[in-house]
Amino acid sequence: MPENIKPIDLDGVIERLVKLAQEWGQLFPQANFQAEGWQTVLSQIRTHLAEDVVRVAVVGTVKSGKSTLINALVGQDILKRGAGILTAMITRVQPGPEPRALLKFKDWAEIAEEINRVLGLLPDDRLLRRSALNLQQAADREFLAQILATGQAEGFWAKSGVSENYNLLKSYLEGYEHLKDYLAMGQDLSLVGQEFLRHREMVTREACAVYLKDALLTVPTPWLPEGVELGDCQGSDSPIPQHLTQVLAYLLKTDLVLYLISSRIGLRKADFQFLGELQRMGLGDHLLFLLNIDLTEHRDLLEIRQLRERVREELSPLIKEPCLSAFSALKVLLDRRRRRGEELEPRETALLQVWAADSEAAAFSDQEFQQFSTDFAERLKHLKTQRLLGGSLPQVQRVARSMREQLALVQGLLRQDLGAFKELEARLRERRQPLEATKEAVKQALAGAGARLKAELKKRISSYLDMHMGKGDSLPKFIADYQPDWEQLVPAGGREPFKIVLYRLFQDFQRELVRFATGEFNLQTLEFIRQQEDWLRNELQKTIAPLLVALQEALTLYYRQMEALGLPGTPPSVKPELPIRPRNLEVPLLSLPLELDWRWAGEVWMRSGWGFFRRAWLAVKKKLGWKVEADPRAQQIQDLTKALKTIKAWLLEQVRAQLTDYGERLKFRFFLPLVDDLIREQEAHLDALIGFLATDLEGLADILRQEEAEREARQRRLQELAENLRELELHLAQAAGQAA
Repeated sequence: MPENIKPIDLDGVIERLVKLAQEWGQLFPQANFQAEGWQTVLSQIRTHLAEDVVRVAVVGTVKSGKSTLINALVGQDILKRGAGILTAMITRVQPGPEPRALLKFKDWAEIAEEINRVLGLLPDDRLLRRSALNLQQAADREFLAQILATGQAEGFWAKSGVSENYNLLKSYLEGYEHLKDYLAMGQDLSLVGQEFLRHREMVTREACAVYLKDALLTVPTPWLPEGVELGDCQGSDSPIPQHLTQVLAYLLKTDLVLYLISSRIGLRKADFQFLGELQRMGLGDHLLFLLNIDLTEHRDLLEIRQLRERVREELSPLIKEPCLSAFSALKVLLDRRRRRGEELEPRETALLQVWAADSEAAAFSDQEFQQFSTDFAERLKHLKTQRLLGGSLPQVQRVARSMREQLALVQGLLRQDLGAFKELEARLRERRQPLEATKEAVKQALAGAGARLKAELKKRISSYLDMHMGKGDSLPKFIADYQPDWEQLVPAGGREPFKIVLYRLFQDFQRELVRFATGEFNLQTLEFIRQQEDWLRNELQKTIAPLLVALQEALTLYYRQMEALGLPGTPPSVKPELPIRPRNLEVPLLSLPLELDWRWAGEVWMRSGWGFFRRAWLAVKKKLGWKVEADPRAQQIQDLTKALKTIKAWLLEQVRAQLTDYGERLKFRFFLPLVDDLIREQEAHLDALIGFLATDLEGLADILRQEEAEREARQRRLQELAENLRELELHLAQAAGQAA
C-alpha cells in the first residue's frame, strides 16, 4: 500500500457529502427532493457503520487463560479469572465511553426447561405426582431442596456427570434469593459506574451465572479500536453440551478467532477436535494462535522456544503456516494495570519481581506480545476495510457519483435558454421511460424468482432433514446404535441400587445424544446451509444477469441522449447487488431440548422388569427354592437393557418432533427471510441507480426564470461543489483500490 495514501475516514467523507447535499437543497429549493434522497441514503449508511462490529472470538479449552487475555487486551481486570464451567453464556467486551455491564437473564420458561430436563427420570416417586417445577413458587423451591437432599443422601450424585446436574440444580436454588429482585424487574440489568464490577460476581459465581444467557461489557480503553468486540467463550471441552451450541452460534457471527493454548498443558485431543470443527465452519484462515506462557512453570527461555516450535509443528497438519505467538497474558495484564497507575496486590507485585529475575524469558514474552499486537491490529484493519469494500464504500461512491453528475447536468441545463431547456426536458423524460420499464421488469422477475427459490429451498431442507433418506437419519442412527459402557455403568463387584444406575444411564445417554446433535449434526448442517446460500446467490445471478444487460443498454441510450444534447455524463456499470448474509439474520442451530414428562418414568420402570411385582415374585421363587438368577450384575444389565429400549423409543419420538420444528425454523427464520433480503437489496440498488438520475426539471425551470446575476452566482457555486465532489470521488476510489 502506498504510504502517501492515508486510510479513509468514511465518517468524515459522509459528513462532507451530507453538507454538500444540504447546500444543493439551499441552492435549488424547488428541486429539493433529490437532496433529501441523498441525505436519506447517507443517513442509512452512517447508521449501518455505527452498528457494525468486528467480532473476535476468544476460544480454547477450560483454564487456558481466555479471560486473562481479554483483560490484558483492555488493560483492566474486568473479567474474573478462573470462571467456573457453569458460566452459562458468552461474555462480550467492547470499547465504550464509560464502564457499563448489560446482563441478560434467561426467561422463566428457559429456566424451567433446564431444571426439568435435569430431573428427568430421577427415581423419586414424588416427582410423578407433580407438574413441571417453577422456581417462582416457594413450594416448588422447597420441594426441589427436598429432592436434592434425598438424592444426595441416597448417592444419586456420586459420579461426575450426575454431580454436574446436582451442582446446576443447587446453583439455581441458591441463586434465586440473590437475584429474585432483579429477575422480577425484567430480563435486562444495566450496571454503570461504581456498580460496574458487580457483574464479575454474577458472571463467575455459579449460583448467579446459571441465570444468565448474555453479558455485554463496555469499557474505556486506549488499547482497542472502536467497533471491535471480544467474545469470552466457554471452554471448548466444557462437559455441558449446550455450551458448544452457544459457542458455535457466536462463531457464526465471528470475523476473527483467537485460539489459546496453555503452556502448562499444550495441545490435547479436545483442541484438535475443536480445531477440526473450526475448519469445517470455514474459519481456518481466520485464526490467530496464542501459546499462553506460564513464566513460573518453565526453566528457561530455551524450554519456552522449544515448546513454541513443538506446538507450531503439531498445528501445521491442520493449519498451513499457523500464526502463533507465545507470551504471558498475565504479564501483559499486570504491566498494563501498573502503567495505568493501578496499585497491584502484593502477590502480583511479587510475581513481576520473580519474572524480572529471568530477564531473557520476560523480554521474549514482551517481544512476542508486540508482534502479536501488530498482527492483531493489521487483521482488524484488513477486516474493517474488507467490510467497507463489500458494503458501505460502494454505496457512498454511488452517492458521490450521483451528486457530481447531477451537478454537471444542472450546470449544462442552466446554460440553456428557457425554450431550449424545455426541449431538453421533454427528450430526457422520454428517454427515462424505457429505464423505468426495464427496472420494473427486473423487479417482477426478482419477485417470480423469489417465489420459485423459496419453494425449492423448502424442498431441499425437508429432504436434508428427512429421518429416512436425508441427514436427519444420523440422529435416529445414533440412538439406535448407542450402547452404554457397561463396565463403567455396572462395574463388577458394584452394589449400587438399580434406580441410581438407571438414572445415570438415562442422563449419560441424554448427554451424549445432545453432544452429538449440538456438535457433529450442527456442523454437518452448517455445511449444508453454506452450500444452499451459494446455490441461492448463483440462481439469483442467473435470473438477474440477462435483465441487467437490458437495463445497461437503456442506461447507455439515456447517456447518449444526454451527450447529444451537449450534457456531460458517463453511464454507470450495472451489476448484481447481492450482499453477504445480513448480520442480524442468525443461523438457527439444533439444541435438542428434551421435554420429559415424569409420568413417562413409570413406563421405564415397568418395562425394566423392576419394581414391586418383580421383587415380590423373586422373593416367592426364593422361598419355594426355585432357580433365581445367580449373578445380580447380569440381571441388572438385563433389566437396564429393557429400560434402554424404552428410553430409545422415547428419544426417537423426541428427535422426530425436534427435527420437524428445526426444519420450520430453518425455513421461516433463516432461508426465506434471506431470499427476501437479497431481493430487497437488489431492488433498493436499482431504485437508487435510476432514482439518482431523476432531476426535478420543473424546479430547475423556475431557476431559469430568475435574474441573470443570480443564475451566474449559482453557476459559480456549482463549479466549486463539483470540484469538491471530484476530490471526494478520487479519495473513495483510492480507498477501494487499497481494499481490493
